Amino acid sequence: MIVEIALVIPLRQVFDYQWPAGWNRPKLGQRVLVPFRRQKKCGLIVGIKEKTEFDSVRQVLALLDEHPIINSELLDLTKWVAEYYFCGWGEVLQAALPGGLGVHLQSEYSWGPSRPDHNSKLPEKFSGLLQRERWTDQEWKEMNPSTTDEELRQSWLDDGVLKVQRHLVQQRAKIKTERWVRLKNTPSDKLGKSRRKKTKRQRLLEILLECDSVSWLNLRDEIKAPASLLKQLVEEQVVETFEERVFRRFLPQGLPAPTSFQKLSEDQQNVWTLIEQSLDTKKYKAFLLHGVTGSGKTEVYLHAVRKCIELEKTALVLVPEISLTPQLVNHFRERFGDLVAVLHSGMDEGERFDEWSRIQLGKAKIAIGARSAIFAPLQKLGLVVIDEEHDQSYKQGESPRYQGRDVAVYRAFQEKTTVILGSATPSIESWQNSRTGKYHLLELPSRALTGAKLPEVELLDLRQQPRQSGCYFFTKELVKALRICLQKKEQAIIFLNRRGYAPVVQCPECENTINCDACSLSLVYHQSSEKLRCHQCDYTQAFLKICPNCGTQTAMRLLGTGTEQIEQDLRVVFPEARLLRMDRDTLHGKHALSEMQQKIHRHEVDIVIGTQLVTKGHDFPNVTLVGVLLADLGLNLPDFRSAERTFQLLTQVAGRAGRGEKPGRVLIQTNNPHHHSLRTAQLQDYESFVNQELPLRERFRQPPFMSLASVLCISRDEHRAKDLALSLRQNLRSNGLGQVICQGPAEAPIRRINHRFRWQVLIKASSAGLIRKIFEKSLLGPEPLICSREENIILDIDPQHLM
Repeated sequence: MIVEIALVIPLRQVFDYQWPAGWNRPKLGQRVLVPFRRQKKCGLIVGIKEKTEFDSVRQVLALLDEHPIINSELLDLTKWVAEYYFCGWGEVLQAALPGGLGVHLQSEYSWGPSRPDHNSKLPEKFSGLLQRERWTDQEWKEMNPSTTDEELRQSWLDDGVLKVQRHLVQQRAKIKTERWVRLKNTPSDKLGKSRRKKTKRQRLLEILLECDSVSWLNLRDEIKAPASLLKQLVEEQVVETFEERVFRRFLPQGLPAPTSFQKLSEDQQNVWTLIEQSLDTKKYKAFLLHGVTGSGKTEVYLHAVRKCIELEKTALVLVPEISLTPQLVNHFRERFGDLVAVLHSGMDEGERFDEWSRIQLGKAKIAIGARSAIFAPLQKLGLVVIDEEHDQSYKQGESPRYQGRDVAVYRAFQEKTTVILGSATPSIESWQNSRTGKYHLLELPSRALTGAKLPEVELLDLRQQPRQSGCYFFTKELVKALRICLQKKEQAIIFLNRRGYAPVVQCPECENTINCDACSLSLVYHQSSEKLRCHQCDYTQAFLKICPNCGTQTAMRLLGTGTEQIEQDLRVVFPEARLLRMDRDTLHGKHALSEMQQKIHRHEVDIVIGTQLVTKGHDFPNVTLVGVLLADLGLNLPDFRSAERTFQLLTQVAGRAGRGEKPGRVLIQTNNPHHHSLRTAQLQDYESFVNQELPLRERFRQPPFMSLASVLCISRDEHRAKDLALSLRQNLRSNGLGQVICQGPAEAPIRRINHRFRWQVLIKASSAGLIRKIFEKSLLGPEPLICSREENIILDIDPQHLM
């Protein structure tokens, strides 16, 4: 019998292996260990057949699972993802499984009979190995071996000077267990209703007579019983102990949430009626829920999930960012308790493994999480919810480069269930799908709270507005509004989508900008750490006092601003105000964000300064003022989606104001007040924005009117990267004549990252399938593109960024 194995390697194929005679029949979704080249690798069984087209195939070495760890629906889903996004099936399967299921080989080295003597000319860093009997591969890597060192080790292995043993190390996240106690034989102790004080032994036995079994930890805490008592009862064969699995839980400290279902408004009820009908039909249907900020989309989700549970189905709820998880989880846990499981990358490996296991075992019926939760092993799926469906965080940046929103919609289609895509600012692709009938449009045009209105939004022209003295990036109008807000004991949010203190550091003498050595980006000054940091590769260095270009010892010029500088300026203008900066630099620890949210909710903060973290779905009733400092930042990016993102960002951050009973006000500072994305954001008029944006997309043949893919040709050699891109373009034009549009090649907007140069080709066609077909021909055709180990060609289907 032959099994087809998907390996976790960047190759778009599966491999045939012989199933050993005498083994039980294989099952799809089981993991196995197989030989691959000179290594042993873990893979999943994705196909079973009687014969192979090859003359001979190698044999499976070990079966790692008694039962499949992934069901047939998820196998089909991951296969579709691999095909659509042009990546390895094994890579997608790895993304679908929790880290705690990892398998790896650990190599252990020891000296053979002819160990080198102490006079051998070994590199100094390896001299300590002569005194050791054995060491692991990890310890070798910690010595930072060079290519020459690796060659030396291989020669030792070839000559028998060094011996190696490899051990399979399975499952990094261990199953956590707890000791339980139960009666083994009826005790001879007299346990009547005596008035005399009972001994700990008597109390322990009475509890065990009432219960089938009890956790020893709970029992010990309840009656303060010593371990010696348990040991004695086990020796007397009165009781026996056993290990019971316990699940580690991720319990984020979210904001207070209602414990009961809220009465729906008239708009919510109209929307809910249509969704409920769809849930009852048990067929695929996609709803685009367009509701203004604060319109109560979450309450609609909760009602839909309750209906799903009543139908004995499961539900998947996706959020784009970890930052939104605590708040949403709290809403669901208050209603559904332990039926809720959480999955996202910010959890410990053990927590994530146990939550995944609870879903797989059917103990949790509702999975909530960020992008990777799409692959939660839910059985009998009845509902998929995609909150903030427009958010670019749903797109994976590394391979497999899938768009989580679209994969979730496909999963709903595949499992014939209802999907709800919710947003105040839907993506243009989703809006177009609602126009063409692929999605059914639902509207929530007003805020859910009785009397609550959308905030007033004003555009402040930075070219005309007077600036605040000593606080250059604030207009006097914004400072005045902040002062009034503080006098009323209300809260404000200041939004600037740029962290750090200053984005550019420049020598005042030669005007040289301090750039990252590895990337074609300027280093950002962070005052809190007194360091310069690259926001692309995370390289850091001390702040410079001598210009590296001209050698002048001088005070460097700091250009531009960031959230650190804004915080400092506000402390000068409002010394009594309690400030909180909310950006990636202030988030330390997995509960940091939820703790910040609670501080804001308890009104321990007056002004919040933040990046886009503050825009995402937070609900702070006492926030009445939002100030946007530099609204044009995103418009200057060379990306056709820049206007859409600017509109979404401004509308979302404006929606944080006036969500309670008090009216809200939003002040947007800009140098370009006439741009359509800003004018429509001021009116909070999504349809008006789309009606102006869609003709531009159609004219320039951009999504959603054409499918788009980005190809990056990457090499340490700039000329080689360009040559690869030129060859690719030539192949694409030859293979796709009249079927695809090629733009480029050109240097990518960020031309170098991590010492690797990047050239870009954009491909447009009527469908993603046509792009994949022609791209594959161009790579493997009569004139195939050959890459060295230092080079790479990356295809990104439906890219969200073109940088």
